[in-house]
Amino acid sequence: MTEATKAALYPRYCFHLSPTVNTWCLLRAADIHALDQHAGFEGENFFFYRNLPIKWVRVVGIVVAIEQFFNRRLYTIDDSSGRNIVVVTTPPALAKAKNESTVGEQRTDKDADAQEADPYADIDVGMVVDVKGSVSSFRNEHQINIERMTVVRSTAQEVVLWEKRAKFRREVLDVPWVLRDKDVRRCRRDAERSEAEAEKRKAKKQSKAKEAKSGITKLPTRDSKSKSSRDDSVAKTVQKIIREGASTGKYNALGL
Repeated sequence: MTEATKAALYPRYCFHLSPTVNTWCLLRAADIHALDQHAGFEGENFFFYRNLPIKWVRVVGIVVAIEQFFNRRLYTIDDSSGRNIVVVTTPPALAKAKNESTVGEQRTDKDADAQEADPYADIDVGMVVDVKGSVSSFRNEHQINIERMTVVRSTAQEVVLWEKRAKFRREVLDVPWVLRDKDVRRCRRDAERSEAEAEKRKAKKQSKAKEAKSGITKLPTRDSKSKSSRDDSVAKTVQKIIREGASTGKYNALGL
């Protein structure tokens, strides 16, 4: 039994207690390829280092290849870890071409210029980059979907990032993530409470929608019924006067 299988995989409602869940996890490319996936978490793109949930990663390395496709651009990054990692971006100009038939006419000229600008147009092979993004899997290979990529301008800056990466491994990845039973129970209660409140809000919203719909064919209220009775009484009185007038004179009702 490996160390990874010994680590307890906690439920989704405990993930907010993990030191990695909402963090740019500074990893080596080889570490990213070694991340595990577990059933039930694929929809949210959660990967795992032992039992630590990881969604957002950061990698530093040199660009060794760039490939341009119709709707995406791939940068291959080498960080000297023994494995390269592919990082993927959809250039804004390509995104515009793909969606121009639906949203093009709604954009202002300023918006169009901003969308056409490619923030990574100047990045070329041989540059050292600092990449932040989400992990995904394509053809059984892990890759990074770029959220932000910047050029590392000096060796000193690159060394600082190496030190941060070593510190993250030492203080986070190499420390077992263990929760107390009472913490797991508290997280479960909080999750159940949140779910119950969400169901109440949903039921209340549905009830209001039903009331609004039924209001179109709403039955007469007590006041409307009494008003209708009064109108019927007045109508009967008028009819009686007309009949009585007709018996005394044909044009009495017109004052003739």
